Amino acid sequence: MEGPETEPLTASTGCIQGNSHAKIAAPQELYSEEDDEDILLQAVVFVEDAIHYRSIHHRVDPRSLRLYRLYYSNWVQWSMYAVISVLLILAFFERPSSLSYTSDTQLLFNDRNGTNETSQWEPPCGVTESIELFCLLIFLADFVVKTYLVGKEKFLKSPWLMAYVAILVVSLLDWMATLSVLCVIPVPGTLRYRPVLRIRRFLRPFFLLQNSSLMKKTVNCIKRTLPEIFAVLLLQFLHVYFFTIVGMLLFSEPVGSAAGGNNSTWVPVDRGATGISDPNFHSLWNAFITLLVLLTTANNPDVTMTAYSHNRLYAVYFILFLAIGLYLLFNMMTAVIYNQFRGYLQSSLQGSFFRRRVAVRAAFEVLSQQNKEVELSTNSGGDCVRVSTIYHVIEKVSLPKAAERRITDKLGRDMFGTYNAAQFQAVFDLLDLDYEVHHRPPLPAFRHSWLQFLQKMIAHKYFEYLCCLVALANIVTVSVLLTIEYDQLNATNSDLELLNFVFVVYYLVEQCLKFVLLGWRYYRIRKTYIFDALVTLGLVVVEVMTLVEYGSPFSELDQKDKVETTIELWDLIRITNILIMFRLLRVISLFKTMSLVLSTLLDLIKNMRAFAGILVVIYYIFAILGIEIFSGVTDYETFRTENLTCGSYQQLNYWANNFNDFASALVVLWDVMVVNNWMVFLFAYKDALSTGWAQLFFIVWWLVSVVVYVNCFIALVLENFITKWDKSNAIKEETEDEGRSRTLSFTEVRVESVHHLFRSGLTEPKEEEILEEIRQHQHLEIKV
Repeated sequence: MEGPETEPLTASTGCIQGNSHAKIAAPQELYSEEDDEDILLQAVVFVEDAIHYRSIHHRVDPRSLRLYRLYYSNWVQWSMYAVISVLLILAFFERPSSLSYTSDTQLLFNDRNGTNETSQWEPPCGVTESIELFCLLIFLADFVVKTYLVGKEKFLKSPWLMAYVAILVVSLLDWMATLSVLCVIPVPGTLRYRPVLRIRRFLRPFFLLQNSSLMKKTVNCIKRTLPEIFAVLLLQFLHVYFFTIVGMLLFSEPVGSAAGGNNSTWVPVDRGATGISDPNFHSLWNAFITLLVLLTTANNPDVTMTAYSHNRLYAVYFILFLAIGLYLLFNMMTAVIYNQFRGYLQSSLQGSFFRRRVAVRAAFEVLSQQNKEVELSTNSGGDCVRVSTIYHVIEKVSLPKAAERRITDKLGRDMFGTYNAAQFQAVFDLLDLDYEVHHRPPLPAFRHSWLQFLQKMIAHKYFEYLCCLVALANIVTVSVLLTIEYDQLNATNSDLELLNFVFVVYYLVEQCLKFVLLGWRYYRIRKTYIFDALVTLGLVVVEVMTLVEYGSPFSELDQKDKVETTIELWDLIRITNILIMFRLLRVISLFKTMSLVLSTLLDLIKNMRAFAGILVVIYYIFAILGIEIFSGVTDYETFRTENLTCGSYQQLNYWANNFNDFASALVVLWDVMVVNNWMVFLFAYKDALSTGWAQLFFIVWWLVSVVVYVNCFIALVLENFITKWDKSNAIKEETEDEGRSRTLSFTEVRVESVHHLFRSGLTEPKEEEILEEIRQHQHLEIKV
């Protein structure tokens, strides 16, 4: 397995070359004692900065560099994420805690038998606060170390670091205020107590944001995209408001058609005539909310039926409203967000790319300064770095294994030369690759002609089609039996038992043939083969358990009924068929578009940690805010009513959907984000607080989560898919031009990170810009 073919790096002509007749030595032998360890340490740190797109503007003395490497080591960074996770998870255990078997206030009320006792365990004051204090002290130490490393001037120029210390101070002060009142305050007019307002809980997500540079970039890009989003939202607001006024004029007065069967002229009728008066349009606010919900189709066609039942022409009003708002303006908003957010994110990633180039060049400059002292540069040439020195740097750098292998392979072709700046940069361009070409290893050699024929047949692409066809036939037969004999499937004479046995034997034989005839080296580089092997292994294990418990599927029914077993036959059959369904996924590899879609989803799972973190942030903030505003207002004890309205919170038994604790608040926010029936929450919490302002919380959440966040996520999905599609087509054309056979190799398109996703659109910075950035380094004393 290797990357795309590139030209070998040859030594620079402007540098003294190594002795071409010298004996080839290991990198350790080429490294001389004259190399300064402090210089090497600087170069190692700069290379690691390049790998992680970090700025080089930090202290570079040996003591600070060792602390810097320790701070950014994997175990320290993972420890920081662990502390952040603990702090965020505290919300599930703090008052009001989520430690109850259900959030349904009706069930909890019945369990209490009408008493005021709660079944939720509430931690004593000081328990969760002690854990929180420990986390805050860790963050304080993190701030001190980070500020020391970057220096005072860099600290004063960084708004994130300034915000870091401000939030730490506010959190510690709020922590002390909470303990001063023993965590609770009395509810006026009752004997109950409620948790005190804790401002620091709203600030906790900041610690997650500030610990990820990519997350901070994404937040800044979303912030810069908001003006364009606001412009389209304003247009959408005017659209809804216009139809609100028109709807109030149409549906608040009795209107009918003039007498005369085929007369199409519409005229007002007298007050005594039968007209229409839609309650959804009796007030401006109610009509606006109704149409806003209709824009998400959550109340369609329910809200249209009063007018539509009166006269079919009223449907034109609602059709026009949805056609303009849903299919035109919303899609226009997606296009605007895709264009603007993508542009801002690419511009931000251009800065990260520039930092990588600066870091690599800084590593070259500090190493070349060392080489000048031992006169490795000639008067006619430029600065150079020995290959052996680069090897020594690579050995100390924390590199991904694949990148380290690519770089050392490339360096191994010219062990005795020296590299100039361009060649040094080309070495570290191998950190990222657009794709990898997997060359098929040679197949095992067999003497017998029938084995050679069988091997040729197994290696042919049509055999893959046959395997997928058998898997599809298996699924079809299972589907038919589930439809026809569902009531008898749990019997010991189920036809599925025999069917499963036959297909599992086939799958086992198929995998054995591939493994033996194609060889392990070829077998292991095909991910579909590994996937099939794991599923087949699971099927064999379950089938062996079935044979052990119930014997052969061909045995008599009476014998099976007398067998004492520890597991039901139907449970084994269900497990087997679930695994068979997974095996059908192998079909994906046969279709280019389907395969690209799946690989795009996998890349999103791997590389969208920043977006997942932002989703955690907005969920966390709105959940805490919802608890502070709506906690207890929809309890069964106080919100139940005898007169149930169809489609209301009470009639639908939505008692488990509340803001009484953090876990239930997250579920409500998810339900509103999905937008199905979200108008139930809009009107329930309006009635519970007797004010329409309560609905603003849910409207703002819908705007933030659905309109902004989801559309930004769609932008990245589109960019990811388009990038992989274009690269896949380009690689296919290149392969066809070179005449390479698809049977000898296959190519895997890879997107390593969000930076890699936008790499093709980034521009190469000018050398003078890179050198000027290095000159501005406060702590680096080199001449460039």
